[in-house]
Amino acid sequence: MAGVREDADRGEHSEDDAETESALFADVAEVLHGERTLWRAAERIVTLAAPHVDEVCLGVPITAGFNGDIVSRTIVRRAHDALAAVTVAVDSPARANARVHLRAIAEDLIFVKWLLGLDAGVATQYVQRSARVEALRAVKAQQQFLPVAYRRLETDVPDLGFGDVTEALRQARDELVELCQAQGWGKRGPSVRSMAEAADLLPVYEFFYFLSSKAVHANLHEMARMVWGTDHAVDISSKPFAGVHADLAIVYGVWLFDYVLSAVMGMFEPVDRLLASQAYCVWLALILAGPARRGQMPLLIHPRELRI
Repeated sequence: MAGVREDADRGEHSEDDAETESALFADVAEVLHGERTLWRAAERIVTLAAPHVDEVCLGVPITAGFNGDIVSRTIVRRAHDALAAVTVAVDSPARANARVHLRAIAEDLIFVKWLLGLDAGVATQYVQRSARVEALRAVKAQQQFLPVAYRRLETDVPDLGFGDVTEALRQARDELVELCQAQGWGKRGPSVRSMAEAADLLPVYEFFYFLSSKAVHANLHEMARMVWGTDHAVDISSKPFAGVHADLAIVYGVWLFDYVLSAVMGMFEPVDRLLASQAYCVWLALILAGPARRGQMPLLIHPRELRI
């Protein structure tokens, strides 16, 4: 990972550097000797990264239009937002559901790595044509659902403000298909799996799609984990595995966040500065390198579960 490495030569330390370093390691000691170490360390990363993400994402000139550069910046923001959401969810009664946010970071990671491997002109055409299709699909979907919802609530259907987008959607899809076929991606365009293969991220795709699918789909293993009791009566709750789910969300959320930043390294100076900072490297090592060196990276399923 970008941040889990030996510190670079930092030259001579000033008094301010020494004070900053002292404060950092005092904070690390407090986190290590307190409760819920992983969660508190992840909060530190979210806070530390926030101003760097703002530098990447605020006041951005858009003279070149919606292109790969702008999409890469949005993915930096989305990854930070998702990791922040993980830390909030883990500190709530819904901590067992914190994993749902990993799907978005994993897909964004795969997409940005794939996109940055394209010719810049092709990437621009793809994001612009895809964005138009997705926007028009959203219009179509709400035009189909909202009248049903209003009628079910026994309320008049208001004017939603859109005309018939059927023809515009057809045209937008045709333009996207034309581009995809010209690039050899087929009529339906590249799948997330094919993007992962092209970006050399297939293991990431397979692991995180499975992990996040267990959290968002009807999954019988996850349901069975919620049933605890005797032969006569059971309680159904997400609490027994809430800590396991929380650790999964924190450790792999941070792993994905760092991977996203690494994917755009060299594009945005604030990201490079964050990845090279001592504080980021220390917190990242605490969350990832520590468990890895102890052979304690969070598991999707424990051997004891199969015996049960």
